[in-house]
Amino acid sequence: DVSNFDTSNVTRMPGMFYNCDSLTTLDVSNFDTSKVTKMDSIFRSCDSLTTLDVSNFDTSNVTNMANMFYFCKSLTTLYASNKFTTSAVTNSASMFSGCTNLVGGAGTKYDKNKTDKTYARIDGGTSNPGYFTAKS
Repeated sequence: DVSNFDTSNVTRMPGMFYNCDSLTTLDVSNFDTSKVTKMDSIFRSCDSLTTLDVSNFDTSNVTNMANMFYFCKSLTTLYASNKFTTSAVTNSASMFSGCTNLVGGAGTKYDKNKTDKTYARIDGGTSNPGYFTAKS
C-alpha cells in the first residue's frame, strides 16, 4: 500500500514500479509529483494493471517520460486531469508502446504509431484524440 507515501520532495521516479507485473491495482492518487522531473519507466511492464489513476499527477516539471507506461499490456483506462501536461517533456520515446488495450475516455484506441507524448492527454474524440480518461 503506497497510497500514503509522502512524495512532496521527490524529484526523480524512474523505474519506481518497473516490472510490477503481478500488481492488479495500484493507488498513486495521492502522490504529489509537483517537483518530479523524471518519470521514465515508472510503470514500465506493470502488465497486470487494467486501470491506473494519475489524475493527481502534476507533471509540469517532468522532462523525461520515456517508457512511462511501456508494455502495460492489460491497461485499458488511464485516469488523468489537466495537471498532466507534457510541455516540459523532451524525451517521451515509447511512452505507450505495447499498451495495446488502452482506450481513451471518448473511445480513442491504442495506435502503435502514436506511442510518444502525442496522445498523452484527455481524449477529445476524433478532433483531439488522447489516451486519458477525465476523472469525474
